[in-house]
Amino acid sequence: MVMSQPGTVALTVEHDGSVQAIAFSPDSTRFASGGSDSVLRVRGTGVGAPLDVPCEGSVSAIAFGPDGAALAVADFEQVFLRSGATGAVIWQGPLEPGSSVNTVRFAPDGKVVATTDQVLVLLDGATGATSRKITVDTPLIADVDLSADGTRVVLAIDERHGGDHRNAGSARVLELATGAEITRLTPDDAVLAVAFSPDASLVLCCAADDTTRMFQADDGTQLWPTADDVEDQVTAPNCLAFDPKGKWTVVGGSDGFARVLEAESGVEKGRAPKLAPGLPDPGLGAVTHVAFGPNGKVAASASIDNVVRLFNLDGKERYAVPTDEVLAMEFSPDGRWLGIGSFGRALLIDNGEPGPG
Repeated sequence: MVMSQPGTVALTVEHDGSVQAIAFSPDSTRFASGGSDSVLRVRGTGVGAPLDVPCEGSVSAIAFGPDGAALAVADFEQVFLRSGATGAVIWQGPLEPGSSVNTVRFAPDGKVVATTDQVLVLLDGATGATSRKITVDTPLIADVDLSADGTRVVLAIDERHGGDHRNAGSARVLELATGAEITRLTPDDAVLAVAFSPDASLVLCCAADDTTRMFQADDGTQLWPTADDVEDQVTAPNCLAFDPKGKWTVVGGSDGFARVLEAESGVEKGRAPKLAPGLPDPGLGAVTHVAFGPNGKVAASASIDNVVRLFNLDGKERYAVPTDEVLAMEFSPDGRWLGIGSFGRALLIDNGEPGPG
């Protein structure tokens, strides 16, 4: 596609229901979307024939393999590995009968990491055979992140569910090959989101106790906030991301702001939207999704007031695009596109300047 004005919707992929899952191929030339209409749709970001693949149930997650040749699809209770060219099934199987699959990720070696509310399963990329199953003692798994080298996972645990529910939770770092727990951080309530730093030495998490915390993955030492600073951190956080170079984080809060924080200290560098001094609070909707562009120079946010924003680290806005409620958001690996999943469609927004930086 020809480069257009930043914020231009360059591609709309129509669906008959909510679009809960999107993914880009590693070379950024293909964009996949899926959701409640039980159809996986793959489109070229430039030229290329469209591919529509019927699925068995609601699609909750999609991931392209490291070489882009295959897609892992969370299809209701099963994980399907499908050909990226034809959509044909290579293998399929349930993680836990009767439990919906919520996430799928590829490790660098081609293995597939998938989760339900209660289990994390490592699957052989060639056969779908289970290599490791890790059962969480108190559900539910609210979020998961995989280290860049594929050796560790971190889980956000929300214990406000099930028969012994309570206002509690933890962020747990596990060795993927063995399932052994390396460390955990336990805030005063459910953990909602987690992210590894690029080198997996640090973990960022946010919790329902209105805190955002940074801790060391190896020993659980909390780096920030300090005990004196906890009260200053209350923004009702619910989503977060690390920048690809590990210097910055972005945290979305229910107060309507996406804050860029220094990873080392937690000190705020900027926030979006960037409001002029002295103006009254506009009553912003909660931020539901945040992400960093691959060059680490821009971040994006989506909020329940149905606006997607691309902004600099200081909060200066590059564009604001009105949308329906956003259910999924992801940058393309080359930084050119921002993919959005919402009700009835998936969108490809042109960021105006490609390049991972």
